[in-house]
Amino acid sequence: MRPLVLSGFMATGKSTVGRSVAQRLKRPFVDLDRLVEDRAGCSISELFRTRGEPAFRALERQALLDVLRDDAVVLSVGGGALLDRGMRLDVLERARVVTLRASAAEVARRSATDTARPLLGATADVHALLELRASSYAECHASVDTEGRDIAAVVADVCGHVDVSLVAVACGRDSYSVQVGAGVTAGALARRDAPGGHLLVTDSNVGALYADQVAEWLGAAGQVHRVVLTPGEEHKSLEGMRSLWAAAAGFGLDRRCHVFSLGGGVVSDMAGFFAATWLRGVSWGLAPTSLLAMVDASVGGKTGVDFLDMKNAVGAFWQPRFVVCDTAFLATEPLRGFRSAVSEVVKTALIGDAALLDLLETRQPELLARDPALLADIVERCVTVKARIVSRDPREAGLRAVLNLGHTVGHALEAHTEFRQFTHGEAVSLGLMVALRLGEQLGRTPGALVARVHALLTSLELPTEVAPELLSASLSLLYRDKKRHGAKIRFVFAHDVGEVTTADLPMESLQGALGAPRT
Repeated sequence: MRPLVLSGFMATGKSTVGRSVAQRLKRPFVDLDRLVEDRAGCSISELFRTRGEPAFRALERQALLDVLRDDAVVLSVGGGALLDRGMRLDVLERARVVTLRASAAEVARRSATDTARPLLGATADVHALLELRASSYAECHASVDTEGRDIAAVVADVCGHVDVSLVAVACGRDSYSVQVGAGVTAGALARRDAPGGHLLVTDSNVGALYADQVAEWLGAAGQVHRVVLTPGEEHKSLEGMRSLWAAAAGFGLDRRCHVFSLGGGVVSDMAGFFAATWLRGVSWGLAPTSLLAMVDASVGGKTGVDFLDMKNAVGAFWQPRFVVCDTAFLATEPLRGFRSAVSEVVKTALIGDAALLDLLETRQPELLARDPALLADIVERCVTVKARIVSRDPREAGLRAVLNLGHTVGHALEAHTEFRQFTHGEAVSLGLMVALRLGEQLGRTPGALVARVHALLTSLELPTEVAPELLSASLSLLYRDKKRHGAKIRFVFAHDVGEVTTADLPMESLQGALGAPRT
């Protein structure tokens, strides 16, 4: 259980809805504005008049932090309580945040006789302030419209977002949530209307198992077209994209269409890139069906295809509208792909979840047996770590680069072997060990951590040793790596669990340290 926070603009019904939600859930209710007034000993309007907005915000912030110590609380907050982005991101991790919405005209109407709202004015003023705050209010787990609806319907919608596992990915107006659980796809698709129809993108392996059922779920909300791709990284290319673009042209898809990806990382990358490029951008969502795609490709909006021997060289950042990580799909994933994907889980644990690393070491039999509850926990933990990072750096301007731990060499190994010798997870396992050993060699990574990760990957039967000749040959491809800047490349080092940094290393020194010849 986590606190439930009702956010949104003034006069959207947060206090009224909050009381009813708390009563229905049998949880305590707190109105943050009333709590601040009690602590200040005066009304909010008086507090604004005598002490100013900064004093009010300071009191509000402390009261909010105090209330969130109660995991059971239902809390309504003022319209400006979560405008500070640092505070908002912290609350998104600690609580479930639902934004209540209403139009500027409706807010102005509701507030016409309310003198206790110091920032409200005419409809035009409300509209301007709503626009100014739109990105802040969009960063939530879910939003519910309150305009023209009775209280019971609004309360039911809010409560419907409480018992599902949701991880918020905060990207301003492009924010979305990732739902995690077993058997959750049907419910997640029930409300996904697409006036221009759905384009279901899958591959022949996954499509044979699930496409008919998913198309039926999507069909309840509009017409469904399908494109079935050829499986395999070697088909993730511009030539492979032609089938998508040609199909869309044949179907006559317009900008109102919605793309839905059903498959692993290759399908997700291609479907997302199609959505980013078709008619200069249409909406999309995805249901990753492999463990690798759930813990990696599901978050962040990275889309694209390989070009020549450059992995993911042509693409775009294009955030989805929603993501469903339905762990029931993992029951049919081939063993090699499932097992090798755990290397991405290990990487994620190293970056930001020490408890997850402990879990991987102590519950391997249940993990490899694909225990549903354990898988849901692992996927949610990985999504949470990645969402935390992506929310602070959506376009990889800095912090997000830490997610590439193990990938610099891993991608080079994949490309050099033409994406046929290793799965992505196996390449990451090898790249992770190269990165850790290089960090130890340079005095950045403790030997105990290197040994711990080596033991874990070995117990999972993942590769940890790469032939010197293969490593040497693969490293020549670093000159084509996206993280290269001139004669330097950004490399990721693990100093401890949860302590990962990047450093720009000269290409020659990196290759020399790894025993590769200079080019």
